[in-house]
Amino acid sequence: VSTSPPWLGRTTVRSMHIEWLIALAPALVMGIYLYGTRALLVVALSAAAAVATEFGCQKVTKQPVMVGDLHAILLGLMLGLIMPAGCPLWLPVVGGFLAIMMGKMLFGGLGAYPMNPVLIAWAALALSWPEHMQAFFMPGTAEVSETSLRMLKTDASTLEVVELGSLWCGGFPSAIGTGSAWALLLGGLYLVVRRLIPWQIPLGALAGAVILALLAAYTDPTLTDLGYESFGQHFAIALFHLGAGGLMISAFFLGPEPVSSPVTPWGMIWFGVGIGFMAIIVRTWGGLVDGAYYGVLLMNAATPLFDRIRPKVLGKVVPGT
Repeated sequence: VSTSPPWLGRTTVRSMHIEWLIALAPALVMGIYLYGTRALLVVALSAAAAVATEFGCQKVTKQPVMVGDLHAILLGLMLGLIMPAGCPLWLPVVGGFLAIMMGKMLFGGLGAYPMNPVLIAWAALALSWPEHMQAFFMPGTAEVSETSLRMLKTDASTLEVVELGSLWCGGFPSAIGTGSAWALLLGGLYLVVRRLIPWQIPLGALAGAVILALLAAYTDPTLTDLGYESFGQHFAIALFHLGAGGLMISAFFLGPEPVSSPVTPWGMIWFGVGIGFMAIIVRTWGGLVDGAYYGVLLMNAATPLFDRIRPKVLGKVVPGT
C-alpha cells in the first residue's frame, strides 16, 4: 500500500510555464508585426536580463540554479510586452533585473512573493523614468505618439474617431504586447481551457470593467453633450476600454499569476472585479492614464483578505461527539 497521492500528474512547473509562453506567443507575434524588430529587441533584453539576474543570484547565494523552470524568462517576457517599443534599450535590462531581484528573490523566490514581480518592476520604471515609459510607437513606424487612452483622457471626442475594430487589432500606439486585444484574448482563453488559470479572475476583471464603464458613461455630461445617450453607444465605450491599454493582459496574465492571486472561488471573482473597477476609476477620474496595472498590485496586497472568503461549511459540529 503506497502513501498518497496514488496518481502522480504530469504537470510540472516547467511544463506550466511552457504553456504560458505558448499563450503569450500571439501577443508577441503581433507586437513584432506592429512595431518591428525594435519590439523583439526590447522583449529579448528584458527576458535575458531576468534570466541572468536569477542565475547570478542563485550562484552567489549557493542555491540550486533553477532557471530551467523557465519562470525567469516568463517574467522577463511579460515585462517586455508591457513596455513601449520606443524606450531606450537599457530600460528593459534594468526592468528585468528589478523583476527578479526586487520582485522575486528579495521575498525568497518562486512561491514566496506577495505581489506580481512583473508589475513591481513596471511600477519602479514608470515612477523613475516616466518619459521613457511613454515612448509608444505608432504601428508600422518609429514615430512616438499618444495612446488611445491618453487621447481619450484629454479629449472625449476621441471616441468619435477611434474605430473599435482597428483598436482591438492594434491600430493605435500601445505597449508591445497590449496592442492586439484579440491576441491576448486568444492566449488567455487557451490558459482557461487548459485550466492553468481560473476563469473567475478574467471574468471578474472584464465584467467589473464593463459595469463601471457603463456607469461612468451614463453619468458623464461630456459624453451626453457629444450625443452618447443610448445603451449601444455606452456599451461601445466599454468595449473601447476592454481593447485599450493594459486591461486585457491584466485580466488574463498578470492578475491570475498563481502565487500572488487568491485561491478561493469567490475571492478570485472579487479580486478580478477589483482589477476592472480600478482600471476604469483611474482612467475616468484619476490622474494617471491607465489603472489596470496598479489595480493588480492593489488587489495583490488584498489577496490575504480575499482568501478569507470561503465556502460555507456544510453540516455542524455537535458538542461532546
